[in-house]
Amino acid sequence: MNSAAQVSHGFFVLLTVILVVVVLRAAEEVFIPLALALLLTFLLAPVVHRLQSWGINRIVAVALTVAIAFSVIGGLAFVVFDQFTQLVEELPRYRMQLRANLADLRSAFGGNVGDTRKAVEQITEEIKRAAPSAPTSDVPRVQIVEPEMNPAEALWALLGPLVAPLGTAALVVVFVVFMLLRLADLRERFIRLLGPRNLHATTEALSDAASRVSRFLVMQTMINGGQGIAVAIGLTLIGVPNAVLWGAMTLVLRFIPYVGPWLAAAMPIALSFAVFDDWTYPLMTAAMFVVFELISNTVLEPWLYGSGTGVSSLALLVAAAFWTWLWGAVGLFLAVPLTVCLVVLGKYIPQLEFLHVILGDQPALEPHQRLYERLLVGNRDEADDLIEQYLGEHSLIEVCDQVIVPAIQLAEEAFEQDMIEPARRQEILERMDDWAEDFAETQSAAEPGKEEEKEEEGEPTAFAGRRVLCIPASDHADEVCARLLAALLVQRGVDARAATVAGQRGGLSDLVDGVKPDVIVVSAMPPNAVARARHLCRRIRTRFPRLPIVVGLWNAHGTLAGSRERLEPAGATRVVAQFGECIDTIETLPAALPSAEPARA
Repeated sequence: MNSAAQVSHGFFVLLTVILVVVVLRAAEEVFIPLALALLLTFLLAPVVHRLQSWGINRIVAVALTVAIAFSVIGGLAFVVFDQFTQLVEELPRYRMQLRANLADLRSAFGGNVGDTRKAVEQITEEIKRAAPSAPTSDVPRVQIVEPEMNPAEALWALLGPLVAPLGTAALVVVFVVFMLLRLADLRERFIRLLGPRNLHATTEALSDAASRVSRFLVMQTMINGGQGIAVAIGLTLIGVPNAVLWGAMTLVLRFIPYVGPWLAAAMPIALSFAVFDDWTYPLMTAAMFVVFELISNTVLEPWLYGSGTGVSSLALLVAAAFWTWLWGAVGLFLAVPLTVCLVVLGKYIPQLEFLHVILGDQPALEPHQRLYERLLVGNRDEADDLIEQYLGEHSLIEVCDQVIVPAIQLAEEAFEQDMIEPARRQEILERMDDWAEDFAETQSAAEPGKEEEKEEEGEPTAFAGRRVLCIPASDHADEVCARLLAALLVQRGVDARAATVAGQRGGLSDLVDGVKPDVIVVSAMPPNAVARARHLCRRIRTRFPRLPIVVGLWNAHGTLAGSRERLEPAGATRVVAQFGECIDTIETLPAALPSAEPARA
């Protein structure tokens, strides 16, 4: 795709996003109940499937599930309303104690707050005295007296504010019942909407989204419910009033990302400050919430969530702000499940891939691209940290084959296309060379006693007796790869040496005679690697006709078949593309190789 097409595609995507946001904002009365119903459908669908697996009819299963779910929600709402009413009635009793505690707090700060307040009040009085007084007027004051409401108007004033919430709740119930009854049909229609060609991707996306959101909601409900019960019990033991209310609020508010737990904790802490004359009780309340949150965040959530929601922390924060701006408090409540759905759709549908890139928790770049990017900007510390991270997760061979060598190839391709300066390329290769030297030193330090350990582990020792010479085909990049391969061979117990480009100037005969290798590996890094490797193979084969030659065209997977056709006639015994394959090839060569002798003239 050329640059003009990319700009056009990006502009079209931007217009589409803006249009969708405008529609969601304008028709929020419809989309908010629909989103809430979708959320409850994800939560209740596993229950319906479980009831059906027990032989219950789907209509009966849906009716039973919806009845139980909304009974629980209604019961929770009733408890919260009842407890809140009791709290409002008791608030005047707590006012005197709150004032006394605030006075103690002011005195604890040495009276500075009170002095500042008095000074502000004196300045305000002086300004009022200096300002000209408003002229008095004899115009009589007019007072509007509202007429008394009739019974119908009084009833509407009482029930009017409840019409919208009750209407939304009724619409949510209808949506949930319909979605649960017609779930398979809705899936098929959504697949049809995206086109039959996307059948597999759309099916995978819907299944993945349903699995992630359902798992998140079920686990979050379990954690929130357990913490709500623990909070109610803890506050009861401490003596904080309306403990059931705060436990229920904890259950509900913890669904809101980031701010929910703090809101759930702030209200009972403030109430304990207003109720008790001893600072011990507010501190105990705050400590209880801190302990519960630590247990939930560090133990329960990682254990129950497993792989998580797939949304990065920063993206979740931005998404929470966006959905709150779009739909208010309901949007904040729905931020996580809606964002999860968007990330999953972006993962499986190519047109929405930008959503997965922006919102997902997976790295936007491949490991070798991340390493090359760090080296390209000259950030060696972060590059070293990446290598240490990958070495902690993978073997040295995998890190070389999948991260370091592909990063070298990116640098070589960029240099061939004049995208980076020679000095920058040299810096990158020098850093790679340092890693190769570090790997070699690490293996040399671990050398004593290594053979005895391998024999105890039952590893073969025939491979360890070989001598391998790694020769770079042309330049510094080939030399770095040769040194990396030599370090890996030493790790396997091979007597491996890596030649340098400058070392070849003395002649191949002297180089080979000094090592007396059983195998020679020609290290060549694309692009333009085949011609250089072919020339070197001919030179080696002319001087040493019986010596096996393995040519490493590192990371050249796509062109390996054609390269073999050119290199094998030039004397190459094997042609490989990765270090692991090269090591396996050396290991499978005949155990007893004839000594390498120069061809007689």
